Parts: sequence; C-alpha cells; structure tokens
Amino acid sequence: MPTVLFRCDASLSIGSGHVIRCRTLARTLQQRGAEVLFLCRRQPGDLIALLEQEFRVLALPEQPLALSEGLEGRELYGAWLGCSQIQDADDCLTALATVGVRRADWLVVDHYGLDATWEAQLLNALACDKGTPKLLAIDDLADRSHQADLLLDQNFFGAATDQRYEGLVPSHCLQLLGPYYALLGPEYAQLHPIVPARTDLRRVLVFFGGVDPDNLTVRALEALMEPELAHLAVDVVIGRQSPHRQMVADLVAQRPFTTLHGPLPSLSGLIARADLAIGAGGTTTWERACLKLPSLVVAIAANQVPFTEALHHAGHLQLLGDAANVDSEQIRAALLAWIEETTQFSADCDLTDGVGAARLALAMLGPKAGISLRLAHQGDEALLLRWANDPQVQSSRFSSDSIAPSVHRHWFRNGLANPNRLLLIATTADGCPIGQICFDRQSVRAECGASQAMVDLSLDRCTRGHELASQILRPALRVMEQQWGQACFARAGFGAQFVSPVAPPPSGCEVLALPPGCITILSDVSSWLNIHLPKLITALWQRGHAVRWIHEPAQLASGDLCLLLSCGRLLSSDHLSLHRHNLVVHESALPQGQGWSPMTWQILEGASCISITLFEAVAELDAGPIYLQQQIELQGHELVEEWRALQAQATVELCLHWVDRYQEVLAAAQPQHGDHSYYPRRRPADSQLNPDRSLAEQFNLLRVVDNQSYPAFFYSHGRRYVLQVQQEPLGLQ
Repeated sequence: MPTVLFRCDASLSIGSGHVIRCRTLARTLQQRGAEVLFLCRRQPGDLIALLEQEFRVLALPEQPLALSEGLEGRELYGAWLGCSQIQDADDCLTALATVGVRRADWLVVDHYGLDATWEAQLLNALACDKGTPKLLAIDDLADRSHQADLLLDQNFFGAATDQRYEGLVPSHCLQLLGPYYALLGPEYAQLHPIVPARTDLRRVLVFFGGVDPDNLTVRALEALMEPELAHLAVDVVIGRQSPHRQMVADLVAQRPFTTLHGPLPSLSGLIARADLAIGAGGTTTWERACLKLPSLVVAIAANQVPFTEALHHAGHLQLLGDAANVDSEQIRAALLAWIEETTQFSADCDLTDGVGAARLALAMLGPKAGISLRLAHQGDEALLLRWANDPQVQSSRFSSDSIAPSVHRHWFRNGLANPNRLLLIATTADGCPIGQICFDRQSVRAECGASQAMVDLSLDRCTRGHELASQILRPALRVMEQQWGQACFARAGFGAQFVSPVAPPPSGCEVLALPPGCITILSDVSSWLNIHLPKLITALWQRGHAVRWIHEPAQLASGDLCLLLSCGRLLSSDHLSLHRHNLVVHESALPQGQGWSPMTWQILEGASCISITLFEAVAELDAGPIYLQQQIELQGHELVEEWRALQAQATVELCLHWVDRYQEVLAAAQPQHGDHSYYPRRRPADSQLNPDRSLAEQFNLLRVVDNQSYPAFFYSHGRRYVLQVQQEPLGLQ
C-alpha cells in the first residue's frame, strides 16, 4: 500500500482552495489503495476538522499570526506559513516521528510559502533503503523552484501555459499544466457530458469562496436587487466562517426567489442548474468550466489576475476586474448585457472534462487495472485535439504549428464516418481516457496479399513513464482485424510516440537490411513474452516494416517474414510456405536442448551461461539452419521475472540483428551439427518442492516458478501448501 503525505493549509487569509483540491486528490488516491496522511497547521479558519472526517491528520503547532497587511508576493506567502520553511519542515518531521511515520512513497505539497528548500529537507529525512519519496508540487504561481518529480498547475495562460516552469523544476519533472488536469470531484466528470446548453438567463449562482473577505457577495446581491433583474432566481453560497455571512443573510431575506446555502459537499448541483455564475477566479473557475456555465468573474487575489485575464481574452469567461475595483453597478450592467445579448450563452466546455484527479493519480501510482479500448465518439473531439497539440506530439510532426480546431474538426468528423478509419480511445478501469490509436486502411491491396493500415498513437502526458503504449498496442491490433474481418498489416505513421525504446540500426547497414515488407509475429496467446513484443513491433515500424501480430497459425496470411516467438506449435509445410522466411528464437545451443522450456531446464541444471539461437523454422522440430547466436550470463540469483527480461531482450536483439543485417546473416547461415538432446514440456506439477530437502538444494527450482501460473508448492500432513517467491532489497525489515 503506497503512503502519500500531504502538506497544505487553510486559513482566513489563505482561504480553503488548497485544502479542498488536495482533499479531492486524496480521495482518488485512497480509492486506489493509498494510505493518506495530512500535515496541516492550526490557525483560524483551518479545515483540520473537515479533513479528519475522512483522513488521518497531524496538526502542526499554531504559530502567532504574522502581520500581512501591505505585504505582497513572497513576503505575503511567507507570512501565510507562519514560520520559516526550516521550522515548518522540523515541525512536520517531529509530527511524523511521533506517530512512527519514517518513510513515504509520495510527498504532496500545496503551499505558496514552501519551495525547494523545504522540499529537500523533507525528502532527505524521509529517504530509506527503499528509496527517496517522489514529490508532487501543486502550484499556481511559477515564482519559485521545486524539487519535484511531478508538477501540477491547473491554471490557463494561453500559449504560455507550457513554458511557465522552465528552469524552476528538474529536467525529469513531469509537468501537468492547465485546467485539463484540474482537481475536481468525480461528480463533475459524470455531469460534464450531460449538462444541457443554456439558452436563457433565469437562474444565477453567486459564490466568492467560503470566506469572501472582500464582501463581494454583498456587492453581487446589491446588483441583483435592481428591478430589471428581479425575475432572476438566485442561489447564494457562503461559508459559516465568513465575517460577512449575516449581512448576506439579511439581503437574501429581502430578495424574492433567492436562497442562501451553507457549506455544501459539492457545488456541482447548483452549477448544473444555473444559467450564469458570478464568482471568483479560484478552483471554482474549473468547476464552472467543466459544466459549461458562463461566468462573470472578479479576481479576489493577485495570483488570480493573470490567468483570469488569459481566460477572458480567450473567450472562456468575462472578467469584470479585481476585488478592489468592481462595484455593484458594474455587476448590474454586466447582467443586463447578458440578458440582452443571448448569443453569449455559449460557454466553452473544452477546458476540462473533470477527470483531472484520475489523471494525476495515474501519473503517481500507474493504472489501477487493465486498459480497455472503445470506439471514439463525437464527445472525444476536444480530447483528441488536446493530445494532437501536446508539445511532445507536435515535435514529431513535419510542422510544429498547433492544429487549428477547424482543421481537426474536419479530420475527426469525417473519420468517424469513414469505414476505412478505426479510431479507438484507451481508458483506464475507472473510465479515464488516456490515449488514442488510429488505423487508416489503405484502399489498395498490399503486395503481400493482405491489406495494410497506417497506425498512429498518442498518449496523455499523465501516462509518461508507465509504458502503457505496450498495453494498448496488442488489443488494438486485435480489434483492427476483428473490425475489418480480414488480415491487415499495420505500418506506423510519422509520430515520435512510436519511436522504439530499442536502439535504431547502425548507420551504414542499410544495404544489408531486409527491405521494408510485411512481417508477421506469431506467439501463443498466453505467453509471458507478449508484454515485451510491442518493443519489437515499434522497432520494426521504425525500420519501415508493416507488422501483424497473431496467436493462431490459422490466421497466417502471406508475407515476407514470420517470427515464431514463444510459439508452442509446429507449423505445417503449407503454413511455412506463406512467408519467405520463418524464424524461431530458441534458448539453447542447438542442436543441444531442442524441445520445450529450454531456459527453465538449463537453470534447473545450474547453468550460468545460456545460448540464445535464432534459426530458420522447418517442418521438423528445432532443426533448421542457424543464423545467429548470443549468450545470456546469469549470476545465480535471478528469479523468473529477471531472467525472462534478459531472455526477452536477447530475443528482440536477435530478431532486429537479422533484419538489419539480412544479406550478411543469410549468407552466413550454418546447418545444425553435433549431438542432439531434447527437453520435454514442463507442467505445473514440476513446481513441487520436497519438504525434506533444504531450500539451498532447491533454490534453482524457486528461481523458475511462476507465482501466478505455476507457483511453488509442497505437500505436508495431507495438505497442499503454495509458496509465493519474491526478492526484496537487503535492509528492509
């Protein structure tokens, strides 16, 4: 169970936004199995009691409030912290030690008063044998450095959004930027696709935060008191800790069709039924945008001014000004304009879909379960445009210019109706869309006797580092053939996300290489090797080849090369004749070790150097001419996952060597010679341990058992006992 520590505060000066958005992320992480712990400082207006309803909270000692009147920028945010960063870090570590917490997997910091100084102190103190925690910094300001592995800034700054943190975070830091990653409750994602368009102004929502220190709620209500606006229904939300709550209540009592709401678990219901909002530029901005609610906005803090101005200029909201300068008359005039200009009721809903918390949780913990695929639909248009215009994807195109929405709309909508285009959306188990894979079938038959399709893949930025392309590729290729009902080789389009993790061919060997053609990979459907084969496929795409990946000999169609990798069946002469070459990778020095599971048998025999052989398949088992061989060196401690990874790496390398130096390798082929030996199939029963023998005597058996498919077991006292074998780093208790 991963442990996640949160450091955030709420107060009458800070407001509630930092704690509320951290709570949203914490809920998502907790649902994913994480253990969550909050560190919050006691001060007037804190939300410690609220957090304690759901999470474990360590309250830091209350500090005398520093005077913040007249302070700006870093001085103001330092006053919010209440002490030095070093003191705050010491307080946090003392609180953690008191309850026995000495390590964490993630540290999440959301506080304007903290930067890399505090972060380094916490990370160093929480480092252990298992490693240093990773750090997520949640920020809005881009005014200080962070020692972060992951950064979230959910604000919108137009074209500048992706450049704001240059030089402020390490080069390896994954930056999730913009309202697309905004931390909203799950109800927003549920309502996002079903909220109807607003066509008239009948109901207004007024909310300026839980505290509303500038008393903007009263200004809005004064504007709504005007006779011209008396027909409007109004929902007013303000926290009980607001110093102006009684004044607001008095005005609400004087106005018909007006309801005062106390603190609510979520504003989603009021936002969904409103036609217009009057509010601040904080987190609620993204809640309103998700549910397509047009908004009149007042910036209530200096840090809200830049992004609300950017949103205003981009047409996402109407900014009235900052809190010091907006009066009730200005609000009244804006409301009357909305009534008169009905064309304004077209709030842009492309800023966020409400799934930001799930994306952030995926970036932190990886996918919750398996990845699934669905057909794209009209509602995916904005999502695909965002992925296409991600800077990393843009860098792979011939033009680095962003794709215009009108151009993308034409491509997308025509594609949905095109029978030769298959557009699939990859989603996690909790419904979070994480990428797309698109197949465009060519109109002519390929020379190899089957059709071909150009394939393009793009993944959400939050998936980086989790190797999810491999999980998407295999089912997508299967869906492609099922959808079109015929053999189809896929050839990669021009895209950086298909650059293989395997090294490209050496320069100068082009004249030796296999010319681009049609390559089939045939593997058993349940083989462990399948998770490694997408690396080979992307490397072949990088070399210009079209590839099919199948699991049954009956699916074979004519082509240039067939790679039989972890394929437990002999092919007939008819099957072999469909390709010019049929290659097998076998883990022994043939003709020694023919047959089944040679790697496993040799480890059981105590081998430390195992030959990997690539040869031409013939009708007789493991008997064709040998093209290439290399060795795997074992240290004697590797368990099944480790030595399988070495085996997979060697398999990919041998296949690519054959492809890259085809002419040379073909000429050097040698027939098998020498004494033959044969290994039989291994069965689950072969994983049985003898309880009367020592573990040292049976250690090589423990190295080859598979905890899922054929775990180690033994019998004693008339019962069967199953062992789970895994390796832990030295030093862990």
